[in-house]
Formats: sequence, C-alpha cells, structure tokens
Amino acid sequence: MNKILISLLVLVLCVLMFISKSFLVIICGVCIFLYAMVVLESSFSMFTAIENFLKKATKNRISGFGFGFITVVIMQSSGLISVLTISFLSAGLISLTSGLSIIYGANLGTVVGAWLVAGLGLKVDIALYAMPLIVIGVLFIFNKSEKLKGCGYFLLSIGLLFLGIAYMKSGFDNIKETIDLSKYAMTGVGGLLIYTLIGLGVTVILQSSTATITIAITALGVSQISYENAVAIAIGSNVGSTIMAIIGSINANPEGKKLMVAHVIFNVTSAIVTLIFINFFIFITDETAKLIGIRSDDYTMKLAIFHTFFNLTGVLIFYPLTDLMEKFLNKYIKFEYKRSKIDRAYYLNENSMQFSDSALEVLTKEMQHLYANASSIIAKSISISKSDIISNLSAEEIIAMRQNPIKIDFDELYNNRFKEIYSQIIDFAIAASSKAKKEDLSKFMDIRRVTLMLAEALKDMKNSQPNIYKFMTSSNIDAKNEYDKLRVKMLKSLRIMDKIANINDESSLKTELKELKQIYYDYEKDEISLDTLLGGKKITNKMATSLMNDTALIQNITKNMLRIIEVIFIHNNSKEDFEFVKQSIGES
Repeated sequence: MNKILISLLVLVLCVLMFISKSFLVIICGVCIFLYAMVVLESSFSMFTAIENFLKKATKNRISGFGFGFITVVIMQSSGLISVLTISFLSAGLISLTSGLSIIYGANLGTVVGAWLVAGLGLKVDIALYAMPLIVIGVLFIFNKSEKLKGCGYFLLSIGLLFLGIAYMKSGFDNIKETIDLSKYAMTGVGGLLIYTLIGLGVTVILQSSTATITIAITALGVSQISYENAVAIAIGSNVGSTIMAIIGSINANPEGKKLMVAHVIFNVTSAIVTLIFINFFIFITDETAKLIGIRSDDYTMKLAIFHTFFNLTGVLIFYPLTDLMEKFLNKYIKFEYKRSKIDRAYYLNENSMQFSDSALEVLTKEMQHLYANASSIIAKSISISKSDIISNLSAEEIIAMRQNPIKIDFDELYNNRFKEIYSQIIDFAIAASSKAKKEDLSKFMDIRRVTLMLAEALKDMKNSQPNIYKFMTSSNIDAKNEYDKLRVKMLKSLRIMDKIANINDESSLKTELKELKQIYYDYEKDEISLDTLLGGKKITNKMATSLMNDTALIQNITKNMLRIIEVIFIHNNSKEDFEFVKQSIGES
C-alpha cells in the first residue's frame, strides 16, 4: 500500500512540475522545508538540554506544559514532540498527567511558527537571511566539537527553513502565469468542510502541520487561496497532525496508546468546536487585529491570530480537565497487552533513540523485563515457581516441598521467553550507541554485556537442568540430597537478586552482596563433601562426575549474577557507589 501511495504521489508531482515551473519551485520549497525540519530534529540529538528539561517536566503539569510549548517553538514539530512523549510515557520516564500537559503545550507552541512565517517570512526577503545562516552552519558542521556541530546543524536547518519559505513564496507569486488557484475557492459550509479535509490530507501526506500552515500562509499571501479557505486548512492541519502520534503509538505500551487517544480527542474536539463557532472565531480574530493595529486586508497576520485562538481554545478547554482526562483514560480506554507465544521487547521503540538518556532508560527497563523472564526460566529449571522466589518460607522448606519435576521444554522456554528480547536489546543498543554521546558509549556496552551474561547463565542452566531433574527422584538418597543443596543455593541466589532490585540503602545492599558472595564460595566446599561421599562409596564415579560438572555450572551462574550487579551499578550509580560494590564483590 505504501509503495502504491508513494508511486501515485510521485506521479502527481511529476505532472504538476511538468505543467508549470512555478509548481516545481513550490514543490522544491516544500521539500527543502521538510528536510530542514529533519536536520533541526537531528541537531537536538547532540544536546542534552531536552533530556535535562524532560526530567524537570515530570514534576508538575505547569512544567510539562512549558516543556511541550518551548520544545515545539524551538523544533517546530508538534508531531515529533507527541511521538517522543508517547515513547517517554511508554518507557515510564513520565506520568500520564505530565504527558497530557506536554501535548497541550506542544499544540499551543505551533502558533509561534505561524506568526514567524506571517510576520517575517512574507514581509521581508527571507532568502537573504537564509544564506548566511546556511554558510555559517556548514562551516560549524565540519568542526570536531559535538556542540559546535550541533549548532551548525541548527543554523543550517533554520537557514533551510527560510529558504524553503522563500521558494514557496516565489512559486505562488509566479503561478498565476499558468493557473489561478483562487478560482477554486469555495464559500459557505461546503467550502469550510472541504478545505478542512484538504488541510487534514496535506498534513497526513507531509506529516507536518507546520509545513501545511506555511504553505497555506504563503499561498494566502499572494491571494492564491481565500482567507476563509486558509482558515479551514489551518483547522484540518491540526487534526492531521495526530497521524504521527497514531503511528508512533503502534508499538507503544497501553500507557502510550492512552496518550495517543487523548491527543486525538484534544485535536478533534478543538476542531469541531471551532467549526461550530467559526463565525465567532472570525469575529474575535477581526476585533483582535483591529486592537493590535493589523490592517483589515492583512489576511496572513489574521490567519496567525485565528490559528492562535483556535489552539488556545483547546488548551483552555482541556488543561483544567487534565486530572479528569487521566481518570477517563484509565477507566474507559483499555489496551490489553496480549502476550504472544513468543515474548518480545515491551519498552523499546525507535523514537527513544533520539536521545541517549531516553535510549538508556528504555534499555534498562527492557533489561529488567529480560531478567524477569530469565529468572523464571531458571526457577522452572530447578522445579520451583516464580512465586517461590518471593515466598516467606525458607529456601530449604521450599525445596523440600518441590520434589516433583515440573514438565518443561528448556529450548522452547528459551526461544519463546528470552531469545527474541535478547536479540532486540542487542540490536537496539548497537543502533542507539551509534547516535549516542561519547560519554554514554560505555553504558550501552555495559547493557550488552549484561544481556550476554544472562544468556551465558541460561546456557549453564540448560546443561545442568537434565541432571537436576534426574536426581530429584533418584533412589540414591545421597546424590539426591547433593542436588537438592544445589537447588537451595540457586533459590537463595534468585531471592538475593530479587531483593537487590528494590534496595536503596547501602547497608542492606552490602548485607545481600555478602550473602551472595558467600553462596559463591560455598560451592567450593561441596567438593570436600563430594570426596567424602565418593570415598565412602555412597555415590558412583559417574554420579560424582555429574555433581562436579553441575556444581561448576551453577557456581558460574552465581558468578554471572555478581558480575551483573557490578555492571548495573556502573551504569546506574556514581563512581563511589561502584567502588563500594566492587569491594563488596571482591575478585569473584
């Protein structure tokens, strides 16, 4: 379907460019404008400002609203901010309330672009300002400093935005020689609805309401469309801007999908209210224009005023109802997470790759998801359930109760619960690290190391699991008891890992690490017990060999657990915290 639509679009564009050179100039201007927005978005991946601002935006509704407004003013893409907000919410970086506030602020932030185009872009020869920005921007791009490169891409993108506007203006100025688009102006309710749909359609195609508004303003500036039709296009573009949020929420979790629904409700409701009370909005726009000294025939500036009132209306309706909207979404909008036979990554999405911090956050959460699955597989491999890990009964009591092997297919569990997520984490970490800041590269490498350690632990568990099941029901009570001891130690290790995930104070962490370290060294004592049993001919040489191999494998799983804790603390804590953990673990 995408190929067919793209082919049709290319065909239409080719026909338009063949019909008129003016169409060629307009289309070229639109393409430059859209590319400039891509460059502008990329430039912000080189700065930490948005990441740091995001953390502050989670504090309350006001700061969230400010985050949405300011970032859209700077980046000129409400669609991108909506997609990023959905991915942040899916990753658990922000609350649903903060996400709603960001969406409201982002919608209001789009009016600044309209004011700049109407007030500056069409009043002066903007191409003259574009050229020096492009020149300086390109010079900065070749600098080795990442910050200067970021500044270079930012200046280049602004220059290209100006250049794109200049081309669109020039094209609409000259298009009358070929075709007068104003002949297709429509009045009344029919015109209002049709041009609203046109605005919606153009925004869906371009995936940028800013680009649609810019086209409408430049066309209006040279009287190629009527003011009434331009107003309708502005309304339609706002509804069409939700398409990016809808696409961005496809792989989001239920929380992200709720925000997408809220975004659609906000934009569609704002559009319906404006269409119903269109005469009032036109009236208040005219009165405001008179009040601030704008000429009655300066329709581009009046369109900017209208656009402001239109977006402000949505904010005034929904911002005070943020808490009610959250309750409504949580109560009535249900997106159940349906687990398929093969479990997949829950938090990872491409939009989180935009910034290092967000990429690391979603990777960390996905790592927790992967560890939970790995822990469950290990538990089943020693014939206990996941609930036994958090039980108040002692490990010895649990193992004494679980003497019947649980029927499992280890390979099936590995392929269905671990393999796919493991691959997705590795692929995501590699892709994200290619865009990351230099100081964050080691953190991405650490995450890959932890996934490999988990895979190694499961490999060891797979090799020992058949013997564990075999000797659980063995007639040789001594061999059975030795394997039960291994199961007890493995259960204790899993419990310690579960506790460490929720520990905040240093003393408790030190206690748990000391216990895990002791379990690791206790495996070596088992060799003495093994020699005694073998010398007393209580177990056969074959049994002894199995026990030695399986003890080494399970000891290696514990070693990997210690290494995982070490790596996680390098990633999540300060250097001092890491040194403390390293000392606690020792050379194990």
